Amino acid sequence: MSAEVLSKAVNVLAFLALGLAILLIIRSRLEGQVRAFGLQSFVLALLCTLIAVYSGSLELFGVGVALVAVKVVMIPRVLNRAVANVGLQRVAAPYIGTAPALMICGGLTVVAFYVMTPIAASNPLPTADAIPLAFAGVLIGFFIMVNRRRAVTQILGFLMLENGIFLFALLATYGVPFIVEIGVFLDVLVAVLIMEVFVYHIKDNFDSIDVGELGKLKE
Repeated sequence: MSAEVLSKAVNVLAFLALGLAILLIIRSRLEGQVRAFGLQSFVLALLCTLIAVYSGSLELFGVGVALVAVKVVMIPRVLNRAVANVGLQRVAAPYIGTAPALMICGGLTVVAFYVMTPIAASNPLPTADAIPLAFAGVLIGFFIMVNRRRAVTQILGFLMLENGIFLFALLATYGVPFIVEIGVFLDVLVAVLIMEVFVYHIKDNFDSIDVGELGKLKE
């Protein structure tokens, strides 16, 4: 595989990953949002595989396999179980509506390109052109996390943020050592399991998973 072919493929897949992050703002059903996260994670696994083939890195291929196991299979199952147990199908109205949120995402993407394009230009790797897209994914993931009212959708925002950070590292440096990536994936899985328990406790105590209800807690 030539560097030019890799660069074009990476740009397409990175753009697709960013589009799937923005899809969380549009989709109103929780199952659809979980599916979008799983698809985005699968796209990242494809990127790992492509870069592994180009660079000849077996470690990076192993990271792609671990990513599929943890983020495409395990975490979506945990999230779907949480959605089923709390009995909710649709997302509560966010703090900022869909149309303004999409405009904000567009603005964040512009900021990402403005900040990261000079940095990407100085990076010799053929994947560097997509670095601004990865940084835009980080910013949009953070925005999703703070713009949502319910715990499940905030978890999804956190996961999208983490995916953006992973993609940024992958494009800028071909990732970090395998053992570190596995540790991060396991940490994320444990964090999601803890958040699932947290969601259940909110539901049991407030009959809602709106995190705004936590303001009612008193000593």
